[in-house]
Amino acid sequence: MEKNEFNLQDSLGYHFNVIFIHIKKSMETKLKLYNLTHLQFSILINLYKNNVTTQKELLKYTYGDETSVTRLIDRLEAKDYLQRVQSKDDKRKKNLILTDSGISLTEEIISCAKEVNNELIKNLDEKESIQLLELLQKMQITINDK
Repeated sequence: MEKNEFNLQDSLGYHFNVIFIHIKKSMETKLKLYNLTHLQFSILINLYKNNVTTQKELLKYTYGDETSVTRLIDRLEAKDYLQRVQSKDDKRKKNLILTDSGISLTEEIISCAKEVNNELIKNLDEKESIQLLELLQKMQITINDK
């Protein structure tokens, strides 16, 4: 296909959207059992895996806006999955800490995310799976550089 032609089925956006919708629906089905949304899961997993400690840092990983993330944090705090703790270094800053129940829940839900990922790549061999991830990461770097 020439670069100046456009066919929807050959568009990256089309395929990413179809895959995103599938992932979102699959995860939401699994997360309903835990009374969580995919955005709440995003916050939990980032606190758990990425050594994120503040709401400002969390915004970098979730690509959310400050108001939405604050509401999500409030809901997770009300469910006793995380807590805001005064920073020892800066009295104006609150650190986000997963509670024991938040850690347990996140570890349980990680297995759900693995199931969804494995379903998506089941027809790829290991080399293809690694290559796909590397290409997606390369594309993400391009986006983040803007």
